[in-house]
Amino acid sequence: MAWTTPKTDWATGELVTAADVNAIGENLVALKQLSAVVSHTTTADIDVPIGTIGNTFVDVATDNLNLTITTAGGDVMVHFHGSIKVWDRRFIYLDIEVDGARLGGDDGTFTHQLVEVSGGKHANNLLSFTRLIQNLSAGSHTFKLQWKGDYNYTIKAGAQFWVREI
Repeated sequence: MAWTTPKTDWATGELVTAADVNAIGENLVALKQLSAVVSHTTTADIDVPIGTIGNTFVDVATDNLNLTITTAGGDVMVHFHGSIKVWDRRFIYLDIEVDGARLGGDDGTFTHQLVEVSGGKHANNLLSFTRLIQNLSAGSHTFKLQWKGDYNYTIKAGAQFWVREI
């Protein structure tokens, strides 16, 4: 439904008509439809070789896990879930960068100790987090999934990263 400029020239004692109430309802629907969503689901594995990331946060994959969304201003939810393969019991640190500024501290927004299967075999670890960002200004914003760690990791195909204005 389209936005209708609300009536602002009310007179004392004027009755509210059915058309006035319908316009309010249509505007509520229009506001709900303003909510922007942008997402990406990986179609291939994303590998990080040993020594690539170390103790500094870097973008996971600039081609598809850097998302740009235009918002009306307000709150935004950011979510990641996926399977990460590791060859040893190691920590992985994930963070979100918004418009060039990381949200987490030294260890990011999400820290997880990955596990391995006994005997040194690799294991797939399911990771998931959601972060609420409040009072984001109206306009275009870029969200980047970042990670750091001390070993080689693979995000398996099918992982999702999304941003939604709420």
